[in-house]
Amino acid sequence: MFKFAAPLVIACALFSAACSSNYNKDEVPDISPDALYLQAQTAMTSGDYYTARQYLEAIDSRYPFGELADQVQLDLIYVYYKTRESALTTAQINRFLRLSPTSPHIDYVLYMKGLNEMQMRSDILQDFLGLNRSQKDPTHYYEAFNTFREMIETYPNSAYAADAYKRMIYIQQQLAEREYKIASYYYDKQAYVSAIRHCQNILYSYRNTPFLEDALQLMSDCYRDLGLEMPAQNTDRVEQASFADR
Repeated sequence: MFKFAAPLVIACALFSAACSSNYNKDEVPDISPDALYLQAQTAMTSGDYYTARQYLEAIDSRYPFGELADQVQLDLIYVYYKTRESALTTAQINRFLRLSPTSPHIDYVLYMKGLNEMQMRSDILQDFLGLNRSQKDPTHYYEAFNTFREMIETYPNSAYAADAYKRMIYIQQQLAEREYKIASYYYDKQAYVSAIRHCQNILYSYRNTPFLEDALQLMSDCYRDLGLEMPAQNTDRVEQASFADR
């Protein structure tokens, strides 16, 4: 069984390397892998990610089992991310996790996975204009949050854990803002029950964000507009207790 499986694994790895490679052979000289990698590093340092990608993909294609294989794959994840090639970034991350599950760099790969999932929720124009992302489909933010949480729980001492935690806080704030804006929209439409539900989402899931106080105030207004004075008073008491020091 092993004699059959081993060639199959090697074939799959070669196929993966071939699929990930998109480099122009005419642009990459036929030099040693170390020399190719030096060129790739120089390009990455200067921010020339296109050239870096060409050289890294050349190494990956020509020397898939060389001494530089793991580092090249890690660098490709970064280069694809920096050039906003989200699909290639995802494929490269999955490839690395599949081929090197015991690598000491898994925390970095998970961190990059979370960054890529966050990036998939926006585009270059939105980033350039500084547009608010809170109104967009939150799916990729949910995925990024779970990825960062997995990384922190599995690798609490990782050098990337602190930044991953900060990004989790940012994601929560974005999701809370989205819930509050939806609740406000329903309130303006006099759909008070729907507005209350979205305010409750903030209370249950995002209470540590700046939108909790506004959500409680809006929820109280909804109850009063529905003629439900007791729930409104209870909500007022929760708000007063939560923000008594203000």
